[in-house]
Amino acid sequence: MALSLFGESLHLHHFATEQDVVEEFFILLSEARELYPQDVIVDGKRYDRYVDDFINRHRYIDCNHAVCRNCHEMNIHIVKGLRTGYAHIIKPLFTEESFSFEECMDLKRMYDTSESPSKIVEHRADEPISNPPLSFGCNFTREQMAGIVSCANTYHLFNIPVCVEDMKALFACKEGFCLRVNTVRYVAILFDALLENTFIQSHWQSVLNRGRFLRYKDDTRFVSASSLSSALSAARNNMTSVAYGIRKAIGRLKE
Repeated sequence: MALSLFGESLHLHHFATEQDVVEEFFILLSEARELYPQDVIVDGKRYDRYVDDFINRHRYIDCNHAVCRNCHEMNIHIVKGLRTGYAHIIKPLFTEESFSFEECMDLKRMYDTSESPSKIVEHRADEPISNPPLSFGCNFTREQMAGIVSCANTYHLFNIPVCVEDMKALFACKEGFCLRVNTVRYVAILFDALLENTFIQSHWQSVLNRGRFLRYKDDTRFVSASSLSSALSAARNNMTSVAYGIRKAIGRLKE
């Protein structure tokens, strides 16, 4: 693996496998995460300057091996793409207490399989950030809301049966409201089906992420946008009877 001790510009040995590539990617993103609190939050460096400085410090490795240079350049490109196009997801992750290899791979899968949102205008850390209010852009009828509740309970999407008031709170983005999910991929299918039938807008993953409306069944952490993206991709690649049932139930809401 091409482990680079970036401060020393050392290149210990060459990339040999795909695992070597993703391990270096994890090292890069982990270092970026470690620098973020000091550079941006404490020192007030502009976010875009922080991104550029990190990329410029890590652009080259002390190796003339073409495979190593190409793999490193690819990792640098992904790191920059995530921190610019997905800043609204990256920033909360960079302030969490821990950052696992699995979360890193979720981010990479999201980058590989989803379209980057429009670039977000960044602010200095000491300036107030004016975020638009959270909204799914939806306006359900009473019958449609009841249909969503029935679908959620039929397929046990959440750890407890939900009611219309629960779904109203979720889709109204009520502050502090949260549900624990049984299976992330089926909840992702639900929201994707709502999008497919034009009930909600395309940024639903970001809304769920920013509002922290979903937690894992074991209640250990919130479900991130990258986890939703990865779960949706996995569900699409392996559609089950439950996934088809959810899509069919949501499709009937238009009838």
